[in-house]
Amino acid sequence: MVALVRFDADGRWSETWVCDQLVKQHLEPAGVRWGRWPLRPLDNGGLDELRSVYKQELNALADHFSLQSADRVTMAPGHPRWPELRGQFLTEHRHADAEIRFFLGGAGLFYIRDADGFLGLLCEAGDWAALPAGLAHSFDAGEEPQFDAIRLFGAANGWVAEATGAPVAELPLFDDFVGELLERMGEALEE
Repeated sequence: MVALVRFDADGRWSETWVCDQLVKQHLEPAGVRWGRWPLRPLDNGGLDELRSVYKQELNALADHFSLQSADRVTMAPGHPRWPELRGQFLTEHRHADAEIRFFLGGAGLFYIRDADGFLGLLCEAGDWAALPAGLAHSFDAGEEPQFDAIRLFGAANGWVAEATGAPVAELPLFDDFVGELLERMGEALEE
């Protein structure tokens, strides 16, 4: 299930959307595109195979983005490089070109800076998000990450981040975000 949360400039939780159409609508002003692709079986999961299996979907993205490179990031609990990578991903940054991420498994949380504060976009298996060039954002997958994602870039050199250096409100990390989201959804169901 996708979830989008608006946070004000001070990091206070505001509105929450879990409807696909509302998520798309509220991401649009920031220039972010989001969607869902069917999960298909993969033999070895190599990039050539992914390009073949998801050819139609990737071609549709190519109409809007110049796709020059791709890599695959798979993280599981206990991965020895996660603390270092998490630090890089959590630092608010931007790219000179678009970054597109398609989740094959697990979940991840993007924080996107916009004119009113921040948007927290929780993606799960089957979800993809396309962040335009220059958009300030960060990413987290929690203390014990569990995700498998393909990252597509418009530049041949792949993931190159430029830290924004801008002050960022204290936003909940992945585990706290998910916990708060579940609590709020449970309260809404009880009403």
